[in-house]
Amino acid sequence: MAKEDGKVMSVNQIFDKSYWDILDLSHYLKVKVKTLYAMIYNIPHYRIGKLIRFKKEEIDAWLESKRGNDHDVKIQQRKKRGVSESANSHINRLIRKTIDQTKQEDYNLDHGKPDLKGSKREEVNNGNF
Repeated sequence: MAKEDGKVMSVNQIFDKSYWDILDLSHYLKVKVKTLYAMIYNIPHYRIGKLIRFKKEEIDAWLESKRGNDHDVKIQQRKKRGVSESANSHINRLIRKTIDQTKQEDYNLDHGKPDLKGSKREEVNNGNF
């Protein structure tokens, strides 16, 4: 317990008034540290050399600014889904075309099924070697 102006402060109060590191923020938001590092330029923070620090009040205000209604989220999800389906179908067509071209190149007379002789199923040398 610490004292501030003669009042006893709990550990949570001390924690709320201090600067947080990335782990503290991760625990507070219940978000992985790796995700927070990827979002760092969108999150209000302070840099001290290579160290990154956060203030609870600024994080709370930032979170409040991110609040949206469900209708907007559903519209954004529909738009994203439509774009990704179109992109996926385009990618699938490209993959299919590449596979077909590769099959055509591989299945020609020089590389086709080998000639077999007798019941031992041995390859016959047709002079292709």
